[in-house]
Amino acid sequence: MARPWRIQYNNAVYHIMSRGVAQGEVFYAEEDYHKFLEYLEKTSEKFQLEIFAFVLMGNHYHLFLRTKEANLSKSMQWLQTSYSIYLNRKYRRSGHLFQGRYKSILVGDDSYWRGLSFYIHLNPVRAGIVKELETYKWSSYHDYVKTKKIHPWVACEEILKGFGKDEKESRVEYRKLISEKSGQEKKFLDDVKYGLILGSEEFISWVQKKFINRLSARDGELPQKKRVGDDGIVEKVLGEVTKCFKTERTQLLQRKRRVPQRDRDVCMYILKEHSGLDNKRIGEVFGVSLSAVTKAAKRISEQLETEERLKKETNRILNSIFKV
Repeated sequence: MARPWRIQYNNAVYHIMSRGVAQGEVFYAEEDYHKFLEYLEKTSEKFQLEIFAFVLMGNHYHLFLRTKEANLSKSMQWLQTSYSIYLNRKYRRSGHLFQGRYKSILVGDDSYWRGLSFYIHLNPVRAGIVKELETYKWSSYHDYVKTKKIHPWVACEEILKGFGKDEKESRVEYRKLISEKSGQEKKFLDDVKYGLILGSEEFISWVQKKFINRLSARDGELPQKKRVGDDGIVEKVLGEVTKCFKTERTQLLQRKRRVPQRDRDVCMYILKEHSGLDNKRIGEVFGVSLSAVTKAAKRISEQLETEERLKKETNRILNSIFKV
């Protein structure tokens, strides 16, 4: 697959997610969770990161952070390498622990920060691991709602601002609001553009002008370089998928309620993750709902982690569509 594209600058804010190889476990015992958090704290000190929120989930983790310097790649490499060495030595394993490179979403306006913290903290509930957040200890949720923080290095004060008239009231209000948002917290992710930017139109425009339009020729193969609304992108995707899967265009566009179809799913995955089109526009093309687009893209994303042939086919389609 095309390599992830990193935008780095001083005081950039990110949502980071990384999974274990083939969705395998990355935390086996309580000691492993504690060790990862030790490394995370060291990373924040070593690279001057502000960790706003985190959750560790057995086979993956989420981070919400700000880099004071343009050093996201270095800091994440240090974190994952340090923890991988520890785990490999402890369990006498070898090879990669994490699935490729971590995924990063650049986050703009602070109006999105509250929703992102909810999304991260609600992961254990969404996954069915617990029913109440209070019973899950491997996240920064408790730093937000308890009188005294468990992890002093979690910068929750930045997010809690505005929830109440003082810190105590803000913590109470946070607990109340996150409970009300449970089950709705993923909606704000529909606003992600290019598969890697979350923010207002003004922020996206700023990133476009400052970073995307300045990419050197060697980065021309990156799918994310394409502008939102690129002329003919839907037709290009449909054309390449029909050739690769030896199917008909009408088959791709034929609506089949609740019947997954891999070639259609691949189309929606590519458009969602690499074209910059939003779920509404993609849904209009295929006659499906916004949530159906998200589910189709997720199916393919998960299959790409384990199916080598699908990886090669999708990579071939991407290279053909986004070639310079």
